[in-house]
Amino acid sequence: MSRATARRRELLLGGAAVLTGASVTRSAVAQNASLRTEYAIFTEFSPASKLMASGWNRRVFTDTDSRKGTGIQCDFTTGIVTLAPGSYRLTGFSMVAYSGGSEPETTTIRAPASAGYCRLRVHDPAIVVDSANLQAIDNGSPTVICVGSPGTPNMSPSLFDAYYETDKPGQILLEHQSGTKPEQIYLRVFVQNSKWHAFARINIRRLS
Repeated sequence: MSRATARRRELLLGGAAVLTGASVTRSAVAQNASLRTEYAIFTEFSPASKLMASGWNRRVFTDTDSRKGTGIQCDFTTGIVTLAPGSYRLTGFSMVAYSGGSEPETTTIRAPASAGYCRLRVHDPAIVVDSANLQAIDNGSPTVICVGSPGTPNMSPSLFDAYYETDKPGQILLEHQSGTKPEQIYLRVFVQNSKWHAFARINIRRLS
């Protein structure tokens, strides 16, 4: 083989390697971009009024506002959200209200109002939790992802903002408490024949 022929062969092989590497890089970038844009938003609307119980009350979402990808799923029967392995940004709110006011499309306002907040935590199907006991899972437990800001049944929402990472399929849930003896406080209020009153929402975006 002449020196010129050998040189041409080296150039051809080198060019093929560069093209292959570029193709792999583009594929990796596309895959990462796909992961970055995976998201879901679930909302708990009010198809019926739902009275609050003592202790922790689980938010049970009713609707999917938007979703991209299959790694984020919600069970509308239990409120449990299942996540594929990865890291996530979690934001949202949870709100409760006193019973309806004397006028249509109003709720009762009280002062002082019952205090409370929401909590986002990991769900372990193997552990049965007494939801009426506010201390059944301490807020300092590693299973608690975050605690929301204070809120009241004067339709003042409890807001949360957190990150969560899991190396295996995981389950999370959102819950709300307004003390051990909530009186005429509702997780959902159905009025004016409309379900479109959003009492809780969770926004989940996969980061990696």
